[in-house]
Amino acid sequence: MAKAIRYTSLAAAIAACLSTGVNANQQSSEEKANDLLDMERIIVTGGTGRGLTKLESSVSITTLNADQLSREQALGTADLLEVVPGFWVEDSGGETNNNVAPRGLRGGEGFRYIGVQEDGLPVVYDGVWVDFYQRQDITIEHMEAVRGGTSGLLTTNGPAAMVNFITRKPDDMEEATLRFTAADYGLYRTDLYYGTPIGDDWKMAVGGYYRVSDGVRNTEFTADQGGQLRVTLMREFDKGSLTLSAKHLNDHTTFFVPIPLQDQQNPKGIPGVDPKFGTLIGNDQRRLDYLQKDGSYLTRDLKDGQHTQFSTLGYNLDWELNDNWLLNAAGRYSSFENDMYILLNFDNSTLVDANSRLEYQDVQNMLTTFADDGAVKAMYRFVGSEQLLQNPETLNGNGLVTTSYPLYSRYDAEQFVNKLSVTYEGEQHSLTMGWLFAYVDADSLPVDKWESQFLTEVRDNARRLDIVAVDNNNNVVGQLTDRGSTGYAPGWGQATAFGTTTSHSFFINEEFQVTDDLRLDGGLRYEILSLDSTASGTLFAQPVNGAFDENGNDIDNNLANNYVDMPSHKFYNKQSDESELAWTLGFNYTLNDTTAFFARYADAFEMPRLLSHGQTIHSGENATFNETVNLTFSEFGARFSGDTFSTSATLFQTKFKDLTERNFTGDDGAVANQTIDTVTTGIEFEAVWQPISDLRFDLTGVAQNPEMEGFDQNYSHWEGNQVKRTPKVQLRLTPTYYFDNGDVYLTAHYLGDRFSDGENKFELPAYMTVDAGINYHFTDHLKLHVKATNLTNEIGLTEGNPRAINDQQAGFEYYYARPILGRTASASITLDF
Repeated sequence: MAKAIRYTSLAAAIAACLSTGVNANQQSSEEKANDLLDMERIIVTGGTGRGLTKLESSVSITTLNADQLSREQALGTADLLEVVPGFWVEDSGGETNNNVAPRGLRGGEGFRYIGVQEDGLPVVYDGVWVDFYQRQDITIEHMEAVRGGTSGLLTTNGPAAMVNFITRKPDDMEEATLRFTAADYGLYRTDLYYGTPIGDDWKMAVGGYYRVSDGVRNTEFTADQGGQLRVTLMREFDKGSLTLSAKHLNDHTTFFVPIPLQDQQNPKGIPGVDPKFGTLIGNDQRRLDYLQKDGSYLTRDLKDGQHTQFSTLGYNLDWELNDNWLLNAAGRYSSFENDMYILLNFDNSTLVDANSRLEYQDVQNMLTTFADDGAVKAMYRFVGSEQLLQNPETLNGNGLVTTSYPLYSRYDAEQFVNKLSVTYEGEQHSLTMGWLFAYVDADSLPVDKWESQFLTEVRDNARRLDIVAVDNNNNVVGQLTDRGSTGYAPGWGQATAFGTTTSHSFFINEEFQVTDDLRLDGGLRYEILSLDSTASGTLFAQPVNGAFDENGNDIDNNLANNYVDMPSHKFYNKQSDESELAWTLGFNYTLNDTTAFFARYADAFEMPRLLSHGQTIHSGENATFNETVNLTFSEFGARFSGDTFSTSATLFQTKFKDLTERNFTGDDGAVANQTIDTVTTGIEFEAVWQPISDLRFDLTGVAQNPEMEGFDQNYSHWEGNQVKRTPKVQLRLTPTYYFDNGDVYLTAHYLGDRFSDGENKFELPAYMTVDAGINYHFTDHLKLHVKATNLTNEIGLTEGNPRAINDQQAGFEYYYARPILGRTASASITLDF
């Protein structure tokens, strides 16, 4: 019923917008179609010289202009990057906290190895949680994404790719854009941009967004709420320009975790859980209480979800020192404050038959403990109503119970990045020398805190369960659990960490025009990194004040509320100084005005992360930072730009070195990590064919062979296995038909099969999604965009169960996995004036 009401409201909103329509001016054929692949665009990412077009560049680069960004109507930054060939995107977690993997890197790594920038500066030095801070709205003018190429040279910790979001700058004339968006899942959003001259030399722009959303998966509460505001000032000089900027983001988002499914070969839902729109999260789990050492309870609210507050102040100065020398100085101060509170699932073995769970040893021990109080059997009791469950096997049509665990992390830091470069431009070459500085001072690093674990039924918006001991009259005489918690001393960790990062990168890049057709370029970057981290360990299973009487007896017959884990008062400090060299060589040969070839070899790296010391603090003084990860790649590409057909294709080979492969069991039953390499060979491509002015076909994709190497001993048979969670094939086809007042389009996105585990036993089947949309121009200043995603309600799995113990995922009747979001419909009205 709620879904029907949402569709009705959306239809009414669209009808109201349509009723305001007036006769629009007919668009010419040139206006209906963008330049094919935008080959003549001057790019600012991936090179250091001025005036270089996409056709002339020696890097694999994808660009999206403002209209293309608008048409994607992306849920978040990860969702948007699906358009970049070679990127494997897992965007099923909601608006934020998703995964993007470049060129064969395994899924589930966040945005590692991708340097996300805004106006040429890193958003987050080491990439931690970057999609919390980089949000999409109409203040973004266009995006440029470099795959491989010079990414390891011109940014930090982006050895495999560099994505640059370039903001909209004020013009010489007053202009404004206002956009209203609504969707059938309770989304209401407003975007605003306003730019104007403010005197003879200064210009100003202000913009941002605000939105509320119930989320595609029904959590029973509104947790996606907030927005951001950006202000820009520009001053033009005879010899350059100065840009000053400020931004503030205050936003809450929900995180969707894997849900129970069945049939691993053909994923489908189980009774009680909707695989398209359902989630176990609900009001009963919204406010959970966590026992503290002093006997009090701390309450956390899932409606706060992932709460991000992010503020920046920045500047950019471009200056012509003389006819040949150019100066660029840019810097940004950022304040990060992010509280991440989410509920996660355990491994697949925690999807348990409810009656079988009552036979577990901890339940039998409870009955023995309370035998003198008359305990004769164990039963389930709903936490909210305290109603005893009489027949567990019929519960929700599946008869299952499960255990989830809450995770809390906080990131509180200040960051300053500064980039200073000078460029000499002669008749045949351009030489750039520069210094990139980054300093991070973190009062709190995002070290995961596992605060408890909770027993629930298995259904949409699941309710918590207690396991209680009852006497012959079904009177409760004791409890195994407390408000659904199986205990507040789960043994995972309550570490806290803080520290500083100081990075100096010195780079030089030469672009030499050997002939009119041949351009060579090469450069290097030398980074010096200092890390200083202090982290506490955990005091495990500390007795709660007042939990026991003077004789050591439990005072309330509740076994779960006697002990807690808490941060230790003992801190460990670790310092590390690292230095690494990245270098690259490339060329571009322009055969004629329409055809060019390019090639490149690069050796790059990702530096250790500050937070990694706190993540391993359980080993005490032996805790250390992660190792540097090295990457080499080679590529050869070709571009063609014609009147009706344009294409770009790149053959590549990428090698990630010294990756840690986790989650598999040694002979003694322990986790036996190994350091391995991955090697991926493939081809990425983009193509546009426009046989007539009214019809256009866009095709992008990648075909690759991602393999793992370096396994030994008991795991030598894993050698050559497919990199987990990474597809071999991706294809994205978008036909567009243009008519006098707009266009209509369809996007089919095919994802090849993957494996959720390193052993390649649990296959994630291939799937295809279909989206469709229409753009209608009422006038030159009033536009309507209607879009539907996942029209066929495909149940495609982006990941299996990343928390499966020892990588054991295959062979379960019921299993956890995270499907893509179900079908949605949205509409937006844009006014330009």
